[in-house]
Amino acid sequence: MSKYGEEIPNHTREDIMEATFVALCQHGYADITMEKIAEGSDKSKSTLHYHYGTKEKLMVDFIKFLLEGFEDKIVPNSDDPLEKLNTLIDRMLFGLKEGDTHERFHTALLELRSQAPYNEKYKKQITKNDEVIQKIIVKIIEEGIEKGKFKDTNPERIATIILSAIDGARARQISTDREAAENVREALDRIIESTLMKNSRGCKQ
Repeated sequence: MSKYGEEIPNHTREDIMEATFVALCQHGYADITMEKIAEGSDKSKSTLHYHYGTKEKLMVDFIKFLLEGFEDKIVPNSDDPLEKLNTLIDRMLFGLKEGDTHERFHTALLELRSQAPYNEKYKKQITKNDEVIQKIIVKIIEEGIEKGKFKDTNPERIATIILSAIDGARARQISTDREAAENVREALDRIIESTLMKNSRGCKQ
């Protein structure tokens, strides 16, 4: 929805969102401007202002855009809950493709998240994104329990642990620890083995 209450055409919005992605990777959140976003798009700076008015409103829509299609893009089409959960974790930790763009993008997202305590609109949309992603993980764990693959445990608690570990790994990898994602992945393997797998010899629940 544009600042004038008009629906933004899908192709226009997608083009702007793609340009925002590129600008975030290249410049980071702190240095991103409407002009820099427009440079990566076939839309002018005035067009961006027409549809969004401010950078803040554009970034809120970008956070929302990231959530759209998340399940289709990140969650594999598999009947095996364990495979589905492991692939989801890998894609959230390492991205769909390895490379510099993935790391630079998550650096920009971390910057964006850091604004949430001071920007209620960012905070509201980021919180919504996190809640939806947690529900997806809970759904996978519940599926595993129903199919007899996982122990009858607390899906919400396990999902919170997984997401907290992934968020922490991203922050550490970007700031100080280049191997944080690999280390957290190994730790999550042990957590899944001990808390979810029926044949586990891990600690009792």
